Amino acid sequence: MKRASHPVLGAPAPLLVAHRGVPAVAPENSAAALLAAREARARVVELDARPAADDLLVVLHDPSPRRLTGRSGAAERLSSAVLTELAYREAPLERILLLDEALAILAGRTTIDIELKVDGNTSPAEIARRLLAALERAGSPRDLLVTSDSVEMLREIEARAALITTGLVFRSGYRLGPIAAIERALASAASFIVANHRRIDADMLDRAREKRLVVWAYCVNELGLARRLLALGCQGLITDDYPRLARELRVEPGPQPRVESRVEPDGQPAELERRPTLLAIDLGSTRTKLARVDPREGIVAQLSAPTPVRRPGKGLVEHDALEQLQLVERLLAKLAEEDPTLPAAAALASQRSTGLLVGGERLEPLTPALSWQDERGRELVSRLASEREPLEAVAGLPLAAAWTAVKGSVLLAGRPPKPDERLLPLGSFVAARLTRSAARIDPTLANRTFLIDAASGRWSERLLAAFGLTTACLPALVPTIAEHGALPWPAGGEVPLRVLIGDQQAAYVGAAGATGTRLVLNLGTAGFALKSRCQRGRTPPGGRVAPLWTSASRPRPLLYLAEIPVSAPQPVASFPSAAAAAMETARRRAFGDAGLSRFANELAGAARQLAEARDRSVLLAGALVESPHWAALLCSVFRRAQGLEPAVARERELTLLGAARLAAAAAGLVWTAPLAGGISLAGPPTV
Repeated sequence: MKRASHPVLGAPAPLLVAHRGVPAVAPENSAAALLAAREARARVVELDARPAADDLLVVLHDPSPRRLTGRSGAAERLSSAVLTELAYREAPLERILLLDEALAILAGRTTIDIELKVDGNTSPAEIARRLLAALERAGSPRDLLVTSDSVEMLREIEARAALITTGLVFRSGYRLGPIAAIERALASAASFIVANHRRIDADMLDRAREKRLVVWAYCVNELGLARRLLALGCQGLITDDYPRLARELRVEPGPQPRVESRVEPDGQPAELERRPTLLAIDLGSTRTKLARVDPREGIVAQLSAPTPVRRPGKGLVEHDALEQLQLVERLLAKLAEEDPTLPAAAALASQRSTGLLVGGERLEPLTPALSWQDERGRELVSRLASEREPLEAVAGLPLAAAWTAVKGSVLLAGRPPKPDERLLPLGSFVAARLTRSAARIDPTLANRTFLIDAASGRWSERLLAAFGLTTACLPALVPTIAEHGALPWPAGGEVPLRVLIGDQQAAYVGAAGATGTRLVLNLGTAGFALKSRCQRGRTPPGGRVAPLWTSASRPRPLLYLAEIPVSAPQPVASFPSAAAAAMETARRRAFGDAGLSRFANELAGAARQLAEARDRSVLLAGALVESPHWAALLCSVFRRAQGLEPAVARERELTLLGAARLAAAAAGLVWTAPLAGGISLAGPPTV
């Protein structure tokens, strides 16, 4: 019987495995414990999975949740909905996870060791079926091991998914000896043995090597014991306190994800090769991000924080513009503290329709900045219903409450603007205050005001009159790539702001390049199907067309961006972190939420509307693609659509990447970093 063998089994010793996450810092098998292991860059994270009363597996070691939650009864007699509402007694904010949620945290970031518990009435065949269904929902992650103390369970896995590497668990209380355990492992086609450290001796390790079996020891928490087992030839150690033991043994961590600051263990900034870099700023709806970008490598350092948002009532969403400005300044100071090197140029990308009123030369905020999501302009839109068709013909956009002109009219409450009042998109306000210069707006932001004549690219008197506005209350209309002033660099000097652009345009440049034509799905707070075109042309049904970018040398757009927005299901789009959103997506997929499938199918329909005959693939990009369950769902939908093969952008922060790419061009720097940070073809299931 041929045994599958995962590459991690051949990793040089010592290989450390995080046992149930990091229970030394958070309750075992909890989201916090698994995230702690992920953040510690554990090469392998072990967790336990057992059947609930329904069709799913939960992450739980004991047959009953009583020890952890106080709830009596066998887990396999309780539904997964009940089990996953049970809070840990030691940490009331943590609850029992579905296996799907654990996969959402770990898949694609580390090797996952799933120990399947077979100690109740659920058959190994049924447990195997549930496991493979959960893996399929998560996109069939490749970095996976399955262990169990049941030979029957391992045989089921081998029969159903021969590519999964399996291991036999050998407990301290077993009557059979180490040699018999090795024979059981061979009989189950296991590639390794997970043995209680008390059962491991030199004879066992010698016999295992003869049979080409790897041996891991559990549970090893003391440095002396770890060194003794390694000296005997044990290849892997499973520990409850991965970060501490990894430091003591000086274990090489797993692959380095890009972190939010590149700082050495002694707290000193990492030394970067001194070559020109760019500063990119992204004012997102839910998060504000800053990055240092190397034109040869892409993003090399990143900082982010939640965008300040207020929701004073139903349908009301607003920002405090000064809080937003101060947040950017704090992130700038931190970025400069970690690496004081002066960037060659800066770019600022922003959510496009969010607007506020400011006054005076200092552009002091007079009102909140009403988000594009804010609904208080709906009444005004209804009053303009009789003029909708001619207004939309001029603007080239559907009349909606999202646009900046509607925000301005709402904030003015029917009165004309005063001579010193200005209506600004949030991005224009932040750029002007950072650079201490006059307010400006580029065509990508101006497009979303609903005040631009689509044919001429200039302010429209007809549209201005419809909303009670004048050109005097608007910022200067300038190219995307231009001299937008200079922002003070906290470590000394000034950084010229060379790009002011809308977020979706920046994301598209990051995915396809400044002159690319790739079909892209950008998934964040909402979903956007994106495709550039040479002419403005026809606006797709439910879509919009806007300039991709302009410059002083190209005041007329070289390319236009056609886009079709698709509202993301709530509350997935509004979660504060990618991990939380990924877990919620996994949970809803596991429980059969039809809303996710509807969203995926709507996105596929939008992409097909924009696709041209020459398009053979669609690039999936954005924060939601960090969820393996979203990526898997979208890939399955597109594989059912003829002619569009899904691919995945490796870089999630395409808005930062695209804005920096335009700034590099403005600064005369050669850009050689890969499109989208590299592109991965979404392959077929591997299990």
